Amino acid sequence: MSERVLPTETSPHGLTALPFSAVSIATQRLSLRPLRRSDLNDAHDGQRRTDTARYLNWEVRDHDQSDQHLEKHRAMTRLARDGDGLIFAAELPDPAGGHGRVIGDISLFLKSAADAQLEVGWVFHPAAHGHGFAAEAAIAVLGLCFETLGAHRVFAELDPRNDASARLCTRLGMRKEAHLVQNQIFKGEWTDTACYAILASEWAARTP
Repeated sequence: MSERVLPTETSPHGLTALPFSAVSIATQRLSLRPLRRSDLNDAHDGQRRTDTARYLNWEVRDHDQSDQHLEKHRAMTRLARDGDGLIFAAELPDPAGGHGRVIGDISLFLKSAADAQLEVGWVFHPAAHGHGFAAEAAIAVLGLCFETLGAHRVFAELDPRNDASARLCTRLGMRKEAHLVQNQIFKGEWTDTACYAILASEWAARTP
């Protein structure tokens, strides 16, 4: 098999906006921005809860574990090659102009530059559920994927028992592409994985 050649700037395929460094994105109610050291307490407030970690691939975290996790994710600020990631803090600004509150995060991973494939994920504090914040943030990041980075396909993988995330995928216009049955041992039990995805053509044709 011949070696695969990454797309050039003149190629109609693949991600051509690389390397790409983290930016801040303002939505109607949120500021999506790179993580900061000062986000630790807000991040830990969600990560210490069992209802946050229930369907995620980590257990509840103590303060030191949240600190280590934050430092790892703070370094994820650039997409250049397969495996790179960006993490956006979802900050709810203080109307009075003071320090805002981080209510979750949105992650973006470069899965294949040649095939223009990105993976998106999200974690929001349970207290922020039911207000449309996750959808607002995810729509902004999908816009970045398709309209700036030139993605062909963006997908999300999740535990299908996570009804809130499954509903969010549908709300975003993502199709359920696969349901893998007992494909992994997760927190001591065999569990399923669902895959949702949206193509650039589907994003362009969606109803705003």
